[in-house]
Amino acid sequence: MDKPFVLIVEDERDIAALFRHVMDLAGYRTEICANGNIAVERLNTCDPDVVLLDLSLPGISGVNILQRMRVDERLKHIPVVVVTAYSELAESLAVEPDLVMLKPVSAVQLAGLVQRLARKTRQRQTAPFGGSPWDDLTGLYNRTFFMHRLDSALASLKSDGQSLFAVLALSPDRYELLSHQSGKRQADDFLHALGEALRGCVRPTDTLARFDSDQFFILIEQAPGLKIPELIAGRIQQRLQGQPLGAGAIRINPTIGVLLCDDRYNNVDELLRDARSAYDLARAAGPGACLTFDRDTIQAGARPA
Repeated sequence: MDKPFVLIVEDERDIAALFRHVMDLAGYRTEICANGNIAVERLNTCDPDVVLLDLSLPGISGVNILQRMRVDERLKHIPVVVVTAYSELAESLAVEPDLVMLKPVSAVQLAGLVQRLARKTRQRQTAPFGGSPWDDLTGLYNRTFFMHRLDSALASLKSDGQSLFAVLALSPDRYELLSHQSGKRQADDFLHALGEALRGCVRPTDTLARFDSDQFFILIEQAPGLKIPELIAGRIQQRLQGQPLGAGAIRINPTIGVLLCDDRYNNVDELLRDARSAYDLARAAGPGACLTFDRDTIQAGARPA
């Protein structure tokens, strides 16, 4: 199904991450632009169902973006929700948006209003995410939500060819051994501490999830080239290497596999398979290895990208 598309133009990462989370759960495909210049470039090539627009942006302002949209024949009918902390700025706009919401924004209110606006323009149906997105033990996202988010990232990449992303895979492979040697409580405590440490290494807009046992995957979106994924991988290694985790003060030397993703992947199962392979190949290189692969190097037998 072709999900309706929401473009989030917001430079505060925590707020952008919240908006995307709400829209994901409501069944929308999302993309974040944290800079006004980037937002204008994307609006030149994409056709969103709704735009969530902050007014105070680096580069071109949200006020200017709204003005540009209203005089553009292709864009002028797209609903725009202005989200701002400055009521006086919203009241002084020369061009009216479809809706103004003052920060802090209620997540429930946001989802309902965007859905109402989207229905005015198109007949696409949303497919709201069912069930809880959270992992009970770590408080991170769970496997089901990660796959949901991964599917959306792949759909965006195939749609516009610009939203490159990467998947990081890592596991200390200690949980089962700890459960056997020290008991489930200590193993759970270690896993919770590890999850908290990982959360401190990623950006708010990255999707960090726990899968089975102590296997973690991180989806890093809008990451052209190697710089951002490798920066985050390096940050994880620096943070975790030798740090005591949990009541048992467990120390690990994390191994990380990085998969750079492109639009040749047909589905999320293929992506996850190669992300697991990236981790396995990094692990085979020895403790603490961090290796980066793409689709070709994985299939060719593992020479890093």
